[in-house]
Amino acid sequence: MCGIAGILTLRQLQPAEFLPSRFDPVEPASAEQQLDEQMDAMLALLQHRGPDNTGRILRAGVALGHTRLSIIDVDQAADQPMISPDGRYAIVYNGEIYNFPLLREELQTAGVKFHTHGDTEVLLQAHLHWGWDALHRLNGMFAFAIYDFERHSLFAARDRFGIKPFHYVLTDRHFLFASEIKSLIAALPHRPRFNACKLAELLLYREAIEQDLLTGIHCLEPGHAIELHRQDASGLHIRRWFHVSELPEREHGGWLRKQKRAERLNALDRLLNQAVERHLISDVPVGSLCSGGVDSSLITAMACRLRPDVTVFHVDVKDCSEARWAELVARHLDIDIQYSPLDRDNYLANYIECIWYNDAPLTHPQNVPIYHVSELARRNGCKVLITGEGADEGFGGYDWRYRMRWNWLRLERMTGLLRRLYRKFVFSTTGLWLQRPRHDFVFRAWSNPTDVLDVVADRGFRSRLEQDCRAAYAHLEDSSEREVAAAMTADLRDYIGAILHQQDRASMQAGIESRVPFLDYEVARFAANLPLSDKIDRRHSKLLIKDLALRYLPKDIVNRTKIGFASPASEYVLSLGARCFHNGFLAREGGLSPAQTAALLDKDAANFTHVLYGLEFWGRMFIYGESAKELTERYLA
Repeated sequence: MCGIAGILTLRQLQPAEFLPSRFDPVEPASAEQQLDEQMDAMLALLQHRGPDNTGRILRAGVALGHTRLSIIDVDQAADQPMISPDGRYAIVYNGEIYNFPLLREELQTAGVKFHTHGDTEVLLQAHLHWGWDALHRLNGMFAFAIYDFERHSLFAARDRFGIKPFHYVLTDRHFLFASEIKSLIAALPHRPRFNACKLAELLLYREAIEQDLLTGIHCLEPGHAIELHRQDASGLHIRRWFHVSELPEREHGGWLRKQKRAERLNALDRLLNQAVERHLISDVPVGSLCSGGVDSSLITAMACRLRPDVTVFHVDVKDCSEARWAELVARHLDIDIQYSPLDRDNYLANYIECIWYNDAPLTHPQNVPIYHVSELARRNGCKVLITGEGADEGFGGYDWRYRMRWNWLRLERMTGLLRRLYRKFVFSTTGLWLQRPRHDFVFRAWSNPTDVLDVVADRGFRSRLEQDCRAAYAHLEDSSEREVAAAMTADLRDYIGAILHQQDRASMQAGIESRVPFLDYEVARFAANLPLSDKIDRRHSKLLIKDLALRYLPKDIVNRTKIGFASPASEYVLSLGARCFHNGFLAREGGLSPAQTAALLDKDAANFTHVLYGLEFWGRMFIYGESAKELTERYLA
């Protein structure tokens, strides 16, 4: 995992037209020097992502930069930017291509010669050999850009699920891209403005799904690619090469349904072991995060069987400790676990700094624990950690999202006649025709506010996503199964997005690459085509995963109730008090007075604490330019 950055001038500019530097008041002597200064500023803010080496190339109005975390082929020959043998192409790349050995063999059979042993050169040659089709052959996590110095064009792409980040800015004169937003801001002449219309989406969903909180700074969608010709901005083309709605396949799903449950369980065992083995590929030490929950414990168990030198880590939160479960896993697997203790004081000591590294408000409480345990892994010599993210979305782990929804849809179908009679009775007595009962409809609004906000807050993004996924399951006869299966698949873009974002930023804050075997393409494709009965029933969730886990873990681990970290983390943050909101970012930019902010926190602290405090501190740093250190000293003194 690394950091990438680039600046392209879209036409031949005079030095005075280049982006002015905010870091050096002296006018640059040349356009090339100006590009070099801007790239310096961008790479300086990506050092945490790649502390092992920094490289750049400047040529003819183009600057490409890279900070490297050396994991596969640690030799200097594999440093980036990597140039093709003929000097025509240059690549900067962040991520891992897990099937690169197979692709390398296929390319060698076609006559391609390699000069390094890692996946960067394989990715470059795959693009040159197969073009657009190369993307569909990749199994991995990636964000990369390839520049063609002969055609003066750029090709950039992002992986299927958005595990690796790619942000960009387009003006009439320049195209800039980077792994992190703070790196882009460093190259801009002025600080960006807050996209205030995203406030409703943040309060509703605790994230901006398109990561467009700053005007003019964009995030390349997962499964999309950019093609840009430098002649002018109209040469920018963004194309979709993958969408999660492509995971369901009628024939694949039909074939799986014909298999016995035991056969599907064996298939999952084989696929997940293969995925974990692919994710263990590394020339440096690898560790595993084990929370004591079923997902991370299962991945840990498989990893330790496949590679006995894997080191296991656990963050032990004082006020909701799950250490005893991690210890039970350790005894069962006969392994040692390294513990990272976390309490209120060291949580808050790193809270604001984690917002800075996150590039966005901390909408989930896990960034600080992930950073702490990643820092422990780094001190113990690891550069890679594998985790259990992605299992809940793929295999039906969220009771509140899937199992309860399925039960409600079945109940609704069985009681449809009673519901229609109830609505007719209400209409005859009040004149109101209710699509669903509401306790607050009188004198509040003619329509349900949620129906409006669902469309307005994110411009219908989530609604379209679920519609696409429902259409992908049109072959399912049961409407309830179709609805819930669509929700799970949609969450591989929606709900998982913020989780992957925080996992990337918090682990990279400590210089650690985080890998997610449950989002291996073959595993995700298998999960999307399983019958719903393998995932949930009326009372239980994640059925097939738990059946598989019983082959590797104690029964108590598989059947236990996970504690979760949200409650104590909210209490930690709330202890900062309300003074940070006075004449602050939310009041000035978001239109929320301290009284309104307090009202939201009183109404639902669990949902609003992290987004409101997170947005306040994020805005002060990314919009107003205050530092994490200054804010920490001011509000934690």
